[in-house]
Amino acid sequence: MLAQPLAFADQFRSLLGAGAETDLRIMIPMVATVDELRACRSLLHSAAAELEVAAPPLGVMVELPEAVAAADGLAREASFLSIGSNDLTCQILGLDRRDPAATPAMAAHPAVLAAIDQVVTAALRHHRHVSVCGDAAAHPLVTPLLIGLGVDSLSVAPAALDEVRARIRRLRHDTCATTAATALTLRTPEEVWQLVRQHCRPPLP
Repeated sequence: MLAQPLAFADQFRSLLGAGAETDLRIMIPMVATVDELRACRSLLHSAAAELEVAAPPLGVMVELPEAVAAADGLAREASFLSIGSNDLTCQILGLDRRDPAATPAMAAHPAVLAAIDQVVTAALRHHRHVSVCGDAAAHPLVTPLLIGLGVDSLSVAPAALDEVRARIRRLRHDTCATTAATALTLRTPEEVWQLVRQHCRPPLP
């Protein structure tokens, strides 16, 4: 979208108009660098000035390895962060989203967990809210790990909301934290899945 800034600015103006009198927040997908975030923010502030409204909080979706590498700068300059577990998992593991191996449980791969941990650490350092969206957020073998890593909130499908809430209520945060720390030292997702099954109660599939 930054290749067509006029179209991007039009979208911002539409969002600002539609979001008037609401608690509007805007999140930019597929951000790779801090410079991209700054360019988006400049367009947003210009659009807000034209409409004589306050610019809403601007966050980024972290779903590229480049964004993970830039997590500290993004957390410093964004209003909030959201980790896109589906795309990030595929990007890190070199999987196509249509690959049968690209299941939500693969977000428990130690390499993916390390990336999530890096983003969460950056968010905490700069006092930013960080969430996780995508199918992995609701997966019983991944949810305890996300909680243990310090994710602030999970975005799940409405149909899964009650189940995920009930599961979280039965988890102990200290156990999740210990399990997540151990998971980061393992080598395969299978090892992580077994670890979660062993330590996070009630029994998981």
